[in-house]
Amino acid sequence: MPDKKRLAVIRSAFAFSILNRSSYFAPNFCSAFNPPIRFKSSFPFPQKTIHSKSLHMSTFNNNDNGDSDVAKNSQFSLVHSNDVEAVRNAPILDGKRPTKMSTSTFLFTAIVGVPIWLTFVMPLTVAYQTGKKVLTISSPDDDDPVGSIQESVHHETFPETHELKPIKDRTYDIVLLGGTGFTGRLAAIYLAKNYNSNIRWAIAGRTKNKLEKLQRELKSVVGDPSAEIDMILVDTSKPESIHDLVKDSKCVITTAGPFCKYGSNVVEFCARYGTNYVDITGETGWNKDMIMKWDEKAQETGAKIVSLCGCDSIPWDMTYFKLAQMLRDDCKDSIAKVRCYDEIKGGVSGGTIDTMLTFIDGQYKEPKYSFDPYYKKVDGSKSRNKAKDLSSQFISRKKEDGSEAKWANPFVMSTVNSEVVKRSHALDDSVDGQALTYAESNVQVSFKEAFVTWFSTLFGATALLNPVTGLPMKKFLLPKPGEGPKEKDMEYGYLLVSGVGEGAKGSKVESEFYFPGDPGYRETARMVSEAGLCLALDSDKLPVQGGGFYSPSVAMGDALLERLCRTGCKFASRVVHIQDGKLHSKL
Repeated sequence: MPDKKRLAVIRSAFAFSILNRSSYFAPNFCSAFNPPIRFKSSFPFPQKTIHSKSLHMSTFNNNDNGDSDVAKNSQFSLVHSNDVEAVRNAPILDGKRPTKMSTSTFLFTAIVGVPIWLTFVMPLTVAYQTGKKVLTISSPDDDDPVGSIQESVHHETFPETHELKPIKDRTYDIVLLGGTGFTGRLAAIYLAKNYNSNIRWAIAGRTKNKLEKLQRELKSVVGDPSAEIDMILVDTSKPESIHDLVKDSKCVITTAGPFCKYGSNVVEFCARYGTNYVDITGETGWNKDMIMKWDEKAQETGAKIVSLCGCDSIPWDMTYFKLAQMLRDDCKDSIAKVRCYDEIKGGVSGGTIDTMLTFIDGQYKEPKYSFDPYYKKVDGSKSRNKAKDLSSQFISRKKEDGSEAKWANPFVMSTVNSEVVKRSHALDDSVDGQALTYAESNVQVSFKEAFVTWFSTLFGATALLNPVTGLPMKKFLLPKPGEGPKEKDMEYGYLLVSGVGEGAKGSKVESEFYFPGDPGYRETARMVSEAGLCLALDSDKLPVQGGGFYSPSVAMGDALLERLCRTGCKFASRVVHIQDGKLHSKL
C-alpha cells in the first residue's frame, strides 16, 4: 500500500479509537470510579546487566494539574543509573491503570461486531473505493488540492541572508502559533505557567477576539493582569501577514494543523528568515515535501526545521537515539534492531480528526521523488543507512528473553514513528551503511484487550472510508476542531515506551521512557514547548549547529531529553550484554 494511503488508513483508525474505550488512545472512563489496582509492567526485562549508562529522572513531583513548575525548579542534575525498574513501575506509583476489557464487551465485539463488519461495512467500503477509483471522482488535473488553501508567496520580498536579524538579537524567544486550538491552548498554558517570567514570547493567530480571550486566560494563569504576553495577528493563508510572525523570533512553535493546509507557508518563511521551527504534525508525507523544497534554504540561513515534536514521534525517536548511543559508546557496536513495546492511554481531539479527514478525503497528494526524502543527507546525497518497518499488523504474542509473553496489537502510529526513526538513522554518520529494522506494538493486559482494540480500529478505518457510515460518524460521533478530552480525563492518561536495541555484533541494550499525562495532548503540549525552547535557548548544547531539516533526536539529542525529564518524564537505560558475533534474536 502506498505510504500516503496507508497513512490515511492509520489516521482513520486513530480517530475511531474514541468510539471504544478499550482502544489505543481512548481512556477507560469507568476506571475513574473504580479503586486503583496493582499491575505489573508488560515486559519485566532480564535483571542481569553489565553496567549502566543513563537514567534521566525528574527532580520534582508534578502538581495537581500535571504540570511542573520549572521556574521554581531550575536546577537539574543528570543522574546515571541502570534503574529501569524504577521507570517501569512509575505508572503504578502514579496510580495509572491500563485499560481492561469486560468479557461481555469482548463477546459482543466478536459475535455482533465482526459479522456486521464482514457483511456490511467492509463490502460497502470496498465497493465505494473501487467505484471512486474507476470513475475518477476527484479531478485528475488537481495534483495538489490543498495548495489552493494557501496563497503563493512568489510576490513576497525577503531579505538576503546577510541582512537577516541575528538570532541572539531577536525580540522573542518563541512565538506560539495555534494557541486558540485544543493542543495549542494547552501549550500556551504550559508556557505561561512555567516560563512566563523567564522568556520573551508571544501568541499568534488569525482571530483577534480569540487571541484576546486566550491572553486574558494566560494572565489569569500567571496571576498577573499586567503580565506581558504579546499577540501577533497572522493568517497563514495570507503570505504578507507571516513576515511579522517569523522575522523577530528565535523559534516558531506551531500547533495549527492540518499542516498540509496551514503549515507550508510558515515553514518556507522560517527557512527564508533563518528562524527555528517545531510542530506537532504526524504528516510525514507533507514533511518530506517540505524537506525537498526548503532544506537547502534552511541550511543557508541556519534555520533548524524540526517537525513531529509531539507524541508523533518524540518518545520513539528519543528511544532509538538513546539505544543507538549506548550501543555505540558502551558496546562499540552499531544499532541493527529496535523493538518498542507501548503502554498507552489517552484521548483524541477534533484537530486530529480534521487532519485525518484531510487524508481520507484525498485533499493532500504526496509528490513523487527520485528517492525517499527521509534518506536525504545534509549534502543532498542519499544515505546508505536503510531502515525497514517490521511492525506486525495483526494480534500477536510478544516476548523478550527472560520475560513473560504478552498479547499485543498493532499501534496506529507505528508507521509514522518508524518513518521518523528512519530519518534519524539515515542522518547518523557513525553507522555508515548499517541497515536497521524497527518493530513496534501496543501491549495489552490480555487477549481480550488486544482483540477488541485491534478490531475496533479495523472497523473504524473501513467505516470512515465510505459515505454511508463515514458521514454520520463525522457529523455525530467525532469531536470537532477545538474540542478534545476533558481535563479530568487527561489525568488518567500516560505513555510508557519499553525499548530494546540490538547491535550488529549481538550486543543488547534496553530503555524505559515514561510520560505521566495524556500523551496525545497534555504531553504533546509539553513536548513541543520544550522542543521550541531547546532550539531557542540551548543552542550551545545542541548536537548540530547548522541549519536544515532534522528529526527531533538529531536536532536536539540529550539537550531535549534533559528538558523533558526536568519537567515530568522519567527515562532510564542500561546495557544487557556486550557480545561479538551474530544477532541471536529474530524480528
